[in-house]
Amino acid sequence: MPKTTTELQIKLPLWDELPTFSLHLDQLLDLTNGYLEPIIGDKITKTMLHNYFKAKILMPPVKKKYQRTQLAGAIVVGLLKNIFRLDEVKGGLIALLGTGSPKNGYNNFVIMFNEQAAKAGKELSDPTSLELKSASQATLMQYDAVQSILFWLSAKNRLDGLMDCTKNEAATKD
Repeated sequence: MPKTTTELQIKLPLWDELPTFSLHLDQLLDLTNGYLEPIIGDKITKTMLHNYFKAKILMPPVKKKYQRTQLAGAIVVGLLKNIFRLDEVKGGLIALLGTGSPKNGYNNFVIMFNEQAAKAGKELSDPTSLELKSASQATLMQYDAVQSILFWLSAKNRLDGLMDCTKNEAATKD
């Protein structure tokens, strides 16, 4: 279960912080889940990854060797799948990658995510790392997706808290 944002320092790695060597599927899963589970409280499974590759949401590996592209994609899809349908995630990634490199698209998403996550629980504001008025449609889409993830996470944490309170009240009455 994810911790509240005040208990958790939410931070995703930038592209250059991802491993530069080839990964096996188990390593890809371990790294992806190491980043995602503290944030969303769930893990990505082998079956899920295979489905993302089969549906061409993520680029398939070459000779069962996974690179930064697959790891970065798995992290982003792992976050977005809670908010958007997979065909929407695929469409967004296609649109984004059509306007730039995977490295730039991923870094832009991570910078916005980390910046906004650091402000979680406070009044959200425009990111300081980019000017939204002159941002491309792809960048605006990324910004909106980041906000959606953080609002989902906030609502999920509040719901978990309410459910815990309800359980405690019921236990006290017994």
